[in-house]
Amino acid sequence: MVAPGFLANPEVRRWLNGVEPAWTMLEFDSFNALHGEPSANNQAIRLKANLTEAEISGSAITANALLLLRRATETGGLKLTATGNLSRAVVEEMCGIIESPGYDKDELFRYQKVVNEPDFIPLHFVRVLTQAAKLFRTYRRKLMPTPLGRRILNGEQHGPLQALLLHVAFWRLNLGYFDR
Repeated sequence: MVAPGFLANPEVRRWLNGVEPAWTMLEFDSFNALHGEPSANNQAIRLKANLTEAEISGSAITANALLLLRRATETGGLKLTATGNLSRAVVEEMCGIIESPGYDKDELFRYQKVVNEPDFIPLHFVRVLTQAAKLFRTYRRKLMPTPLGRRILNGEQHGPLQALLLHVAFWRLNLGYFDR
């Protein structure tokens, strides 16, 4: 928890600009429940797995994960570099088709002639996330869909995919990794 009188500090009040965070109104047990991973025992946060196509159509992460899964399935795997990142050829192709609302691709290419996977954060995030969700595995320097990845792609189970990706992103990934 925060120190007593935290919200009375004038610097904190100025930074918050008159907004009182909702978590400050929670009781200690409720606050701790929200920090916990969703489960049968902890239902403070529930992830719906039966979302319709219309409900998840606005999710760029889910759409990009499906693009990556489809491309890997169509090509027999996506070529990886020695460091485990997607090859420049794959990155160049994905830059053209991946959705990235609010991300200025032109700005990226203005300063870099050659783009590696970690330079293109929308792709890099989705690749790391889908690997952490066990939708991909590496095999002979290629990124290959796992049986789970193929099942999600073939079964058109996009609602469960979004729930899985959200769960992995917030409770399994170290998001600090992306703070370059």
